[in-house]
Amino acid sequence: MNIAGLRGMGTRFFSYVRDSRVPLWRKLAGVMAVVYFLSPVDALPDVLPILGWLDDIGVLSAAAFFMVREVQRHRPGVGTDGMPLDEEGRSRLPSSVRKSV
Repeated sequence: MNIAGLRGMGTRFFSYVRDSRVPLWRKLAGVMAVVYFLSPVDALPDVLPILGWLDDIGVLSAAAFFMVREVQRHRPGVGTDGMPLDEEGRSRLPSSVRKSV
């Protein structure tokens, strides 16, 4: 990935984090993975030479893949039904549908 791609991903990430429609647990997935990595309490203790480090790497990489997928799927201004949203996050009906209702 080049610099422009990283900058674009950073912009999309901050848009993702600021979006009130995204559940809090999805936003905190990466943070919780880092907390697990830094925590002295692990599923496999770090005193085990290889296995103790592999679980930390596994949790971090799984969280990184999850966050990248979430940010790439995120479409600001579009609801889960594919309809555009207004400023408050409510689904807007297209003008053709509004006239018929």
